[in-house]
Amino acid sequence: MAEILTIPKKLAQKGDLILVPRADYEEMIKIKKRLLWEEKDTDEAIRVFEKERKTGKLRKAYSFSEILGGRKS
Repeated sequence: MAEILTIPKKLAQKGDLILVPRADYEEMIKIKKRLLWEEKDTDEAIRVFEKERKTGKLRKAYSFSEILGGRKS
């Protein structure tokens, strides 16, 4: 006897349904979590940058050696 899969109308009316192997689904969830974390981290970096820019704490560097504390060009 063939296995039967019943999809409730409530789910079927929300749009396309797809079936994926569990391992693939779990990998997609991991990627989604990582991307959300990276987005939050980027948002925090932008917030700090804007705050420091407004308070005048940022300096311009014209070379990488200036950033590392070398002499100015």
